[in-house]
Amino acid sequence: MNHLPPDGLSTESHLNNKQSRINSSEKSSHWLLVIIGIVFLLVSSPIFIALPEELAGGKYEILLALIFPLAGLGMCFGGWRMRQKFLFFGATPLMPSPYIGQVGGQMGGRIELKQAWEHRSLSVFLQCVHIYTSGSGKNSNTHRDILWQEENRPVDKPHSLGSALEFCFDVPADLPLTGKHKRKGNIHWEVIVEGEVCNREFRRHWKLPVEAGTTQSKIIIPERHKIATQEFMRQQAEVSAAEQIQIDVTLVGLNIISDQGRNKSMSYFLSLFGAIFSAAGVFLFYQASQGEAMLWLMAPIFFLVGFCILAFGVFLLGRKLECKIIDHTVHVRRSLFGKILYTREGPLTSASQLNLKSTMSSQQGSKKIEYMALYAQVDCADGKPRMLKLVEGVEGRRAGEAMERKVAEALKE
Repeated sequence: MNHLPPDGLSTESHLNNKQSRINSSEKSSHWLLVIIGIVFLLVSSPIFIALPEELAGGKYEILLALIFPLAGLGMCFGGWRMRQKFLFFGATPLMPSPYIGQVGGQMGGRIELKQAWEHRSLSVFLQCVHIYTSGSGKNSNTHRDILWQEENRPVDKPHSLGSALEFCFDVPADLPLTGKHKRKGNIHWEVIVEGEVCNREFRRHWKLPVEAGTTQSKIIIPERHKIATQEFMRQQAEVSAAEQIQIDVTLVGLNIISDQGRNKSMSYFLSLFGAIFSAAGVFLFYQASQGEAMLWLMAPIFFLVGFCILAFGVFLLGRKLECKIIDHTVHVRRSLFGKILYTREGPLTSASQLNLKSTMSSQQGSKKIEYMALYAQVDCADGKPRMLKLVEGVEGRRAGEAMERKVAEALKE
Protein backbone atom coordinates (compact mmCIF):
# COMPACT_ATOMS: atom_id res chain seq x y z
CA MET A 1 0.00 0.00 0.00
CA ASN A 2 1.30 3.48 -0.89
CA HIS A 3 1.44 6.33 1.60
CA LEU A 4 1.99 10.05 1.17
CA PRO A 5 5.35 11.25 2.48
CA PRO A 6 5.28 12.40 6.12
CA ASP A 7 7.00 15.69 5.26
CA GLY A 8 3.99 16.71 3.15
CA LEU A 9 5.99 17.12 -0.06
CA SER A 10 4.16 16.29 -3.26
CA THR A 11 5.34 13.52 -5.55
CA GLU A 12 6.15 16.06 -8.25
CA SER A 13 8.40 18.21 -6.07
CA HIS A 14 10.16 15.20 -4.66
CA LEU A 15 10.85 13.62 -8.02
CA ASN A 16 12.01 16.80 -9.70
CA ASN A 17 14.89 17.08 -7.27
CA LYS A 18 17.85 16.97 -9.67
CA GLN A 19 20.05 15.42 -7.02
CA SER A 20 17.90 12.26 -7.06
CA ARG A 21 18.25 11.48 -10.76
CA ILE A 22 19.96 8.35 -12.11
CA ASN A 23 21.18 8.30 -15.71
CA SER A 24 20.44 5.28 -17.86
CA SER A 25 23.27 2.91 -18.73
CA GLU A 26 22.70 3.72 -22.41
CA LYS A 27 23.83 7.35 -21.95
CA SER A 28 27.45 6.66 -22.86
CA SER A 29 27.47 3.05 -24.08
CA HIS A 30 27.89 4.16 -27.70
CA TRP A 31 31.38 5.47 -26.91
CA LEU A 32 32.60 1.93 -26.24
CA LEU A 33 31.87 0.89 -29.82
CA VAL A 34 33.37 4.10 -31.21
CA ILE A 35 36.60 3.74 -29.20
CA ILE A 36 37.05 0.08 -30.18
CA GLY A 37 36.34 1.01 -33.81
CA ILE A 38 38.96 3.78 -33.74
CA VAL A 39 41.52 1.38 -32.24
CA PHE A 40 40.83 -1.08 -35.08
CA LEU A 41 41.30 1.72 -37.64
CA LEU A 42 44.55 2.95 -36.09
CA VAL A 43 46.05 -0.52 -35.75
CA SER A 44 45.15 -1.38 -39.35
CA SER A 45 46.20 1.98 -40.88
CA PRO A 46 49.56 0.60 -42.22
CA ILE A 47 47.47 -1.65 -44.47
CA PHE A 48 46.42 1.36 -46.56
CA ILE A 49 50.06 2.41 -47.00
CA ALA A 50 51.14 -1.05 -48.14
CA LEU A 51 48.03 -1.74 -50.22
CA PRO A 52 49.08 -0.11 -53.58
CA GLU A 53 52.52 -1.72 -53.60
CA GLU A 54 51.17 -5.18 -52.70
CA LEU A 55 48.47 -5.03 -55.35
CA ALA A 56 51.00 -3.90 -57.96
CA GLY A 57 53.06 -6.96 -57.09
CA GLY A 58 50.08 -9.25 -57.61
CA LYS A 59 49.66 -10.06 -53.92
CA TYR A 60 45.88 -9.82 -53.85
CA GLU A 61 45.66 -11.67 -50.52
CA ILE A 62 46.36 -8.27 -48.94
CA LEU A 63 42.68 -7.54 -49.57
CA LEU A 64 41.81 -10.00 -46.79
CA ALA A 65 43.47 -7.64 -44.32
CA LEU A 66 40.84 -5.01 -45.13
CA ILE A 67 38.49 -6.88 -42.83
CA PHE A 68 40.10 -5.06 -39.88
CA PRO A 69 39.54 -1.47 -41.02
CA LEU A 70 36.06 -2.47 -42.30
CA ALA A 71 35.26 -3.89 -38.87
CA GLY A 72 36.47 -0.63 -37.31
CA LEU A 73 34.27 1.41 -39.63
CA GLY A 74 31.34 -0.85 -38.83
CA MET A 75 31.82 -0.34 -35.10
CA CYS A 76 32.06 3.43 -35.49
CA PHE A 77 28.90 3.42 -37.59
CA GLY A 78 27.16 1.25 -35.01
CA GLY A 79 28.18 3.65 -32.25
CA TRP A 80 26.85 6.58 -34.31
CA ARG A 81 23.53 4.77 -34.82
CA MET A 82 23.31 4.10 -31.07
CA ARG A 83 23.98 7.77 -30.39
CA GLN A 84 21.27 8.88 -32.83
CA LYS A 85 18.80 6.50 -31.20
CA PHE A 86 19.75 7.82 -27.77
CA LEU A 87 19.30 11.45 -28.86
CA PHE A 88 15.88 10.69 -30.38
CA PHE A 89 14.49 9.66 -26.98
CA GLY A 90 16.68 11.96 -24.92
CA ALA A 91 18.51 11.34 -21.65
CA THR A 92 15.46 9.82 -19.86
CA PRO A 93 16.91 10.01 -16.32
CA LEU A 94 15.17 7.94 -13.66
CA MET A 95 13.90 9.80 -10.60
CA PRO A 96 13.54 6.99 -8.03
CA SER A 97 11.19 7.06 -5.08
CA PRO A 98 12.49 6.35 -2.54
CA TYR A 99 15.96 7.27 -3.78
CA ILE A 100 17.44 4.24 -2.00
CA GLY A 101 15.30 1.25 -3.00
CA GLN A 102 13.84 -0.72 -0.13
CA VAL A 103 14.21 -4.50 0.09
CA GLY A 104 11.20 -5.25 2.25
CA GLY A 105 9.44 -2.05 1.18
CA GLN A 106 8.93 -0.51 -2.23
CA MET A 107 10.90 0.62 -5.27
CA GLY A 108 9.31 3.12 -7.62
CA GLY A 109 10.22 5.95 -9.92
CA ARG A 110 9.40 8.36 -12.70
CA ILE A 111 10.93 8.65 -16.18
CA GLU A 112 10.30 11.67 -18.41
CA LEU A 113 10.23 11.33 -22.21
CA LYS A 114 10.43 14.26 -24.57
CA GLN A 115 8.00 12.48 -26.95
CA ALA A 116 4.38 13.61 -26.60
CA TRP A 117 2.02 11.10 -25.07
CA GLU A 118 0.28 8.67 -27.42
CA HIS A 119 -1.07 5.16 -27.29
CA ARG A 120 1.91 2.84 -26.80
CA SER A 121 2.77 -0.40 -25.08
CA LEU A 122 5.64 -0.45 -22.60
CA SER A 123 6.74 -2.91 -19.93
CA VAL A 124 8.85 -2.21 -16.86
CA PHE A 125 11.00 -4.84 -15.14
CA LEU A 126 12.63 -4.74 -11.72
CA GLN A 127 15.30 -7.36 -11.19
CA CYS A 128 17.99 -8.45 -8.78
CA VAL A 129 21.08 -9.68 -10.64
CA HIS A 130 24.09 -11.66 -9.43
CA ILE A 131 27.15 -10.81 -11.56
CA TYR A 132 30.33 -12.87 -11.05
CA THR A 133 33.40 -14.11 -12.91
CA SER A 134 34.57 -17.70 -13.21
CA GLY A 135 37.96 -18.89 -14.44
CA SER A 136 41.02 -16.69 -14.70
CA GLY A 137 43.08 -14.88 -17.31
CA LYS A 138 42.03 -15.56 -20.91
CA ASN A 139 39.63 -18.27 -19.72
CA SER A 140 37.63 -15.97 -17.44
CA ASN A 141 33.90 -15.63 -18.11
CA THR A 142 31.44 -13.13 -16.68
CA HIS A 143 28.09 -14.59 -15.61
CA ARG A 144 24.83 -12.75 -15.08
CA ASP A 145 22.22 -14.66 -13.06
CA ILE A 146 18.81 -13.09 -12.45
CA LEU A 147 17.86 -14.03 -8.88
CA TRP A 148 14.48 -12.27 -8.87
CA GLN A 149 12.43 -10.48 -11.49
CA GLU A 150 9.02 -8.79 -11.56
CA GLU A 151 7.23 -7.33 -14.56
CA ASN A 152 4.59 -4.58 -14.67
CA ARG A 153 3.16 -1.92 -16.97
CA PRO A 154 4.05 1.68 -16.11
CA VAL A 155 1.53 4.48 -15.81
CA ASP A 156 2.01 6.36 -19.09
CA LYS A 157 0.57 9.89 -19.15
CA PRO A 158 0.98 13.36 -20.68
CA HIS A 159 3.48 15.76 -19.17
CA SER A 160 4.18 19.46 -19.72
CA LEU A 161 7.47 18.64 -21.46
CA GLY A 162 6.24 15.52 -23.28
CA SER A 163 5.19 12.44 -21.35
CA ALA A 164 6.09 10.57 -18.17
CA LEU A 165 6.24 6.95 -17.02
CA GLU A 166 5.65 6.01 -13.39
CA PHE A 167 5.96 2.64 -11.70
CA CYS A 168 6.06 1.07 -8.25
CA PHE A 169 6.98 -2.44 -7.08
CA ASP A 170 6.52 -4.21 -3.75
CA VAL A 171 9.82 -5.95 -2.95
CA PRO A 172 10.13 -9.11 -0.78
CA ALA A 173 12.32 -8.76 2.30
CA ASP A 174 14.37 -11.94 1.73
CA LEU A 175 16.31 -10.68 -1.31
CA PRO A 176 20.00 -9.61 -1.24
CA LEU A 177 21.12 -5.98 -1.18
CA THR A 178 23.36 -4.08 -3.60
CA GLY A 179 27.02 -4.90 -3.02
CA LYS A 180 29.20 -7.94 -2.53
CA HIS A 181 27.55 -11.35 -2.81
CA LYS A 182 28.05 -13.68 0.15
CA ARG A 183 30.00 -16.13 -2.02
CA LYS A 184 31.49 -14.25 -4.97
CA GLY A 185 30.73 -11.41 -7.33
CA ASN A 186 28.29 -8.56 -6.78
CA ILE A 187 24.57 -7.93 -6.53
CA HIS A 188 22.98 -5.27 -8.76
CA TRP A 189 19.40 -4.03 -8.83
CA GLU A 190 18.16 -2.81 -12.19
CA VAL A 191 15.08 -1.21 -13.72
CA ILE A 192 14.42 -1.95 -17.39
CA VAL A 193 11.76 -0.28 -19.56
CA GLU A 194 11.17 -1.62 -23.06
CA GLY A 195 8.57 -1.47 -25.80
CA GLU A 196 7.75 0.91 -28.62
CA VAL A 197 7.59 4.72 -28.62
CA CYS A 198 6.65 6.55 -31.83
CA ASN A 199 6.94 3.25 -33.71
CA ARG A 200 10.58 2.90 -32.64
CA GLU A 201 12.03 0.31 -30.33
CA PHE A 202 12.63 1.77 -26.86
CA ARG A 203 14.87 0.10 -24.30
CA ARG A 204 16.60 1.72 -21.34
CA HIS A 205 17.88 0.38 -18.03
CA TRP A 206 19.11 1.95 -14.81
CA LYS A 207 21.05 0.61 -11.83
CA LEU A 208 19.50 1.25 -8.43
CA PRO A 209 21.10 1.45 -4.99
CA VAL A 210 19.09 -0.52 -2.41
CA GLU A 211 19.02 -1.15 1.31
CA ALA A 212 16.90 -3.14 3.75
CA GLY A 213 13.85 -1.18 4.89
CA THR A 214 10.12 -0.72 4.75
CA THR A 215 9.90 2.81 3.29
CA GLN A 216 7.05 3.21 0.83
CA SER A 217 7.28 4.96 -2.53
CA LYS A 218 5.73 8.39 -3.06
CA ILE A 219 4.55 7.18 -6.47
CA ILE A 220 0.80 6.59 -6.25
CA ILE A 221 -0.38 4.05 -8.82
CA PRO A 222 -4.14 4.46 -9.51
CA GLU A 223 -6.21 1.44 -8.53
CA ARG A 224 -7.85 1.30 -11.95
CA HIS A 225 -4.40 1.04 -13.57
CA LYS A 226 -3.49 -1.87 -11.27
CA ILE A 227 -6.71 -3.69 -12.15
CA ALA A 228 -6.30 -3.04 -15.89
CA THR A 229 -2.68 -4.21 -15.78
CA GLN A 230 -3.56 -7.40 -13.92
CA GLU A 231 -6.31 -8.17 -16.41
CA PHE A 232 -4.05 -7.44 -19.41
CA MET A 233 -1.25 -9.65 -18.13
CA ARG A 234 -3.73 -12.38 -17.20
CA GLN A 235 -5.16 -12.40 -20.73
CA GLN A 236 -1.67 -12.33 -22.20
CA ALA A 237 -0.69 -15.35 -20.05
CA GLU A 238 -3.80 -17.29 -21.08
CA VAL A 239 -3.05 -16.69 -24.77
CA SER A 240 0.56 -17.79 -24.24
CA ALA A 241 -0.50 -20.97 -22.39
CA ALA A 242 -3.02 -21.84 -25.13
CA GLU A 243 -0.35 -21.36 -27.82
CA GLN A 244 2.10 -23.65 -26.02
CA ILE A 245 -0.14 -26.44 -24.72
CA GLN A 246 -3.01 -28.12 -26.56
CA ILE A 247 -6.12 -27.91 -24.35
CA ASP A 248 -9.48 -29.40 -25.33
CA VAL A 249 -12.58 -29.12 -23.16
CA THR A 250 -14.78 -32.19 -23.70
CA LEU A 251 -18.24 -33.18 -22.47
CA VAL A 252 -16.70 -35.37 -19.78
CA GLY A 253 -13.62 -33.41 -18.78
CA LEU A 254 -10.36 -31.98 -20.08
CA ASN A 255 -7.68 -33.19 -22.52
CA ILE A 256 -4.20 -31.64 -22.23
CA ILE A 257 -1.25 -32.48 -24.48
CA SER A 258 2.29 -31.28 -23.82
CA ASP A 259 3.40 -32.15 -27.35
CA GLN A 260 6.74 -33.42 -28.57
CA GLY A 261 9.26 -30.97 -30.02
CA ARG A 262 8.55 -27.93 -27.82
CA ASN A 263 11.27 -25.91 -26.04
CA LYS A 264 13.58 -26.65 -28.99
CA SER A 265 16.11 -23.92 -28.20
CA MET A 266 16.65 -25.33 -24.70
CA SER A 267 16.81 -28.92 -26.05
CA TYR A 268 19.34 -28.08 -28.77
CA PHE A 269 21.50 -26.06 -26.39
CA LEU A 270 21.66 -28.85 -23.79
CA SER A 271 22.28 -31.50 -26.46
CA LEU A 272 25.13 -29.51 -28.02
CA PHE A 273 26.65 -28.63 -24.63
CA GLY A 274 26.43 -32.27 -23.52
CA ALA A 275 27.92 -33.54 -26.78
CA ILE A 276 30.91 -31.20 -26.44
CA PHE A 277 31.54 -32.30 -22.84
CA SER A 278 31.15 -35.99 -23.77
CA ALA A 279 33.59 -35.58 -26.67
CA ALA A 280 36.03 -33.86 -24.32
CA GLY A 281 35.70 -36.82 -21.96
CA VAL A 282 36.43 -39.30 -24.78
CA PHE A 283 39.48 -37.23 -25.80
CA LEU A 284 40.72 -37.21 -22.20
CA PHE A 285 40.30 -41.00 -22.02
CA TYR A 286 42.46 -41.28 -25.14
CA GLN A 287 45.10 -38.97 -23.68
CA ALA A 288 45.05 -40.92 -20.42
CA SER A 289 45.62 -44.17 -22.33
CA GLN A 290 48.75 -42.57 -23.82
CA GLY A 291 50.31 -42.27 -20.40
CA GLU A 292 48.74 -39.15 -18.82
CA ALA A 293 47.78 -40.85 -15.55
CA MET A 294 46.21 -37.75 -13.94
CA LEU A 295 43.66 -37.57 -16.77
CA TRP A 296 42.04 -40.80 -15.53
CA LEU A 297 40.50 -38.64 -12.79
CA MET A 298 39.17 -35.96 -15.13
CA ALA A 299 38.02 -38.09 -18.06
CA PRO A 300 35.15 -39.92 -16.27
CA ILE A 301 33.86 -36.65 -14.80
CA PHE A 302 33.78 -34.86 -18.16
CA PHE A 303 32.22 -37.83 -19.92
CA LEU A 304 29.54 -38.61 -17.31
CA VAL A 305 28.51 -34.96 -16.88
CA GLY A 306 28.41 -34.46 -20.64
CA PHE A 307 26.51 -37.69 -21.27
CA CYS A 308 23.88 -36.84 -18.63
CA ILE A 309 23.34 -33.36 -20.11
CA LEU A 310 23.19 -34.81 -23.65
CA ALA A 311 20.67 -37.47 -22.59
CA PHE A 312 18.52 -34.84 -20.89
CA GLY A 313 18.61 -32.61 -23.97
CA VAL A 314 17.52 -35.52 -26.19
CA PHE A 315 14.77 -36.40 -23.70
CA LEU A 316 13.44 -32.83 -23.80
CA LEU A 317 13.34 -32.98 -27.59
CA GLY A 318 11.45 -36.28 -27.78
CA ARG A 319 9.20 -36.17 -24.72
CA LYS A 320 5.42 -36.03 -24.90
CA LEU A 321 2.95 -35.93 -22.03
CA GLU A 322 -0.77 -36.59 -22.47
CA CYS A 323 -3.24 -35.89 -19.67
CA LYS A 324 -6.98 -36.59 -19.51
CA ILE A 325 -9.22 -35.55 -16.64
CA ILE A 326 -12.46 -37.56 -16.76
CA ASP A 327 -15.04 -37.73 -13.95
CA HIS A 328 -12.55 -36.54 -11.31
CA THR A 329 -9.93 -39.09 -12.38
CA VAL A 330 -6.68 -38.05 -14.03
CA HIS A 331 -5.01 -40.28 -16.64
CA VAL A 332 -1.41 -39.59 -17.66
CA ARG A 333 0.62 -41.16 -20.47
CA ARG A 334 4.32 -40.48 -21.05
CA SER A 335 6.00 -41.25 -24.37
CA LEU A 336 9.43 -40.61 -25.89
CA PHE A 337 9.77 -40.26 -29.67
CA GLY A 338 6.39 -41.97 -30.00
CA LYS A 339 7.19 -44.93 -27.71
CA ILE A 340 4.97 -45.16 -24.60
CA LEU A 341 7.05 -45.28 -21.40
CA TYR A 342 4.29 -45.47 -18.80
CA THR A 343 0.64 -44.73 -18.01
CA ARG A 344 -0.71 -43.73 -14.61
CA GLU A 345 -3.99 -42.61 -13.12
CA GLY A 346 -5.49 -41.46 -9.85
CA PRO A 347 -8.35 -39.48 -8.29
CA LEU A 348 -8.23 -35.71 -8.84
CA THR A 349 -11.14 -34.01 -7.16
CA SER A 350 -9.85 -30.71 -5.79
CA ALA A 351 -7.72 -27.78 -6.91
CA SER A 352 -5.84 -28.11 -3.60
CA GLN A 353 -4.13 -31.18 -5.08
CA LEU A 354 -2.46 -29.06 -7.78
CA ASN A 355 1.11 -27.84 -7.41
CA LEU A 356 2.90 -25.54 -9.90
CA LYS A 357 6.71 -25.81 -9.94
CA SER A 358 9.57 -24.21 -11.83
CA THR A 359 11.61 -27.07 -13.33
CA MET A 360 14.16 -25.14 -15.42
CA SER A 361 15.13 -21.59 -16.23
CA SER A 362 17.09 -19.77 -18.90
CA GLN A 363 18.03 -16.20 -19.72
CA GLN A 364 17.16 -14.46 -22.95
CA GLY A 365 19.07 -11.19 -22.94
CA SER A 366 18.17 -9.44 -19.71
CA LYS A 367 15.07 -11.54 -19.04
CA LYS A 368 14.76 -14.68 -16.98
CA ILE A 369 12.50 -17.34 -18.50
CA GLU A 370 11.13 -20.04 -16.19
CA TYR A 371 9.79 -23.35 -17.52
CA MET A 372 6.85 -24.51 -15.41
CA ALA A 373 5.29 -27.91 -14.75
CA LEU A 374 1.93 -28.63 -13.13
CA TYR A 375 1.69 -31.59 -10.74
CA ALA A 376 -1.16 -33.25 -8.87
CA GLN A 377 -0.88 -35.12 -5.56
CA VAL A 378 -2.90 -38.32 -6.12
CA ASP A 379 -3.24 -41.86 -4.77
CA CYS A 380 -2.39 -44.09 -7.70
CA ALA A 381 -3.89 -47.50 -8.49
CA ASP A 382 -1.01 -49.26 -6.70
CA GLY A 383 -2.02 -47.50 -3.48
CA LYS A 384 1.06 -45.27 -3.38
CA PRO A 385 0.72 -41.46 -3.21
CA ARG A 386 2.42 -39.83 -6.18
CA MET A 387 3.03 -36.43 -7.65
CA LEU A 388 1.72 -36.93 -11.18
CA LYS A 389 2.97 -34.45 -13.75
CA LEU A 390 -0.01 -33.13 -15.72
CA VAL A 391 1.62 -30.41 -17.85
CA GLU A 392 5.27 -29.67 -18.56
CA GLY A 393 7.54 -27.20 -20.30
CA VAL A 394 5.24 -24.18 -20.03
CA GLU A 395 7.41 -21.16 -20.85
CA GLY A 396 6.83 -18.33 -18.36
CA ARG A 397 5.53 -18.37 -14.79
CA ARG A 398 2.39 -16.41 -15.64
CA ALA A 399 1.56 -18.84 -18.45
CA GLY A 400 2.02 -21.68 -15.95
CA GLU A 401 -0.31 -19.97 -13.51
CA ALA A 402 -2.88 -19.56 -16.30
CA MET A 403 -2.66 -23.30 -16.99
CA GLU A 404 -3.16 -24.06 -13.30
CA ARG A 405 -6.29 -21.87 -13.26
CA LYS A 406 -7.61 -23.69 -16.34
CA VAL A 407 -7.28 -27.09 -14.67
CA ALA A 408 -8.70 -25.80 -11.36
CA GLU A 409 -11.77 -24.42 -13.16
CA ALA A 410 -12.33 -27.79 -14.83
CA LEU A 411 -12.31 -29.51 -11.43
CA LYS A 412 -15.08 -27.25 -10.15
CA GLU A 413 -17.49 -28.31 -12.89
